[in-house]
Amino acid sequence: LITAIVTLLILGPIGAVIGNWLGDFFKWLENFGPWVVPTIVGATFPLMVTTGTHYGLVSIGINNRMTIGYDTIAQPGALASNVAQGGAALAIALKTKDTNKKALASSAGITAICGITEPALYGVTLQNKAALIGSIVAGGVGGFFLGILGARNFAGGSPGLLTIAAYIGEDTLKYFYTAIAGLVISVVVSFIVTFILYKED
Repeated sequence: LITAIVTLLILGPIGAVIGNWLGDFFKWLENFGPWVVPTIVGATFPLMVTTGTHYGLVSIGINNRMTIGYDTIAQPGALASNVAQGGAALAIALKTKDTNKKALASSAGITAICGITEPALYGVTLQNKAALIGSIVAGGVGGFFLGILGARNFAGGSPGLLTIAAYIGEDTLKYFYTAIAGLVISVVVSFIVTFILYKED
């Protein structure tokens, strides 16, 4: 009873004010340059997921889709980051001689490209400097590309190959093709960077 009252009368209004400030800040960044937020999100999303702070961006993305009809804040950068982790994991799967690591990295890489990154993040990326660097670099590059071309997400979902159709909207396939190109760029850059940097223990 006490928690409900405190939440409704104090925490809820404070959260709404802070959420509005964050939304205004990200809108200001987007007005400064549409590539800024997707680049930052793409590069830092793995670190945000490990701390749970990515949920703040998710709610901003949901609010954007409900108010203006599309999201350019959370989803494009998260798409680049998620699939980049898949590319990094697949690079390790190809290069490693360890059969257990190969099996883990290959399955985690496929699921990350599809949009579920936890197996790749906790099983591969955070345990290997080359994979972390590869996914951060590629997430930033892919986010920059998606931001420059103004990718718009219309439906949400876990960012990856299986939800790529969420970029179809406004009677055009422009954003869909942009998202596919950003996905491919992120996977390829991540794969190449990780493959070059990875050294077997």
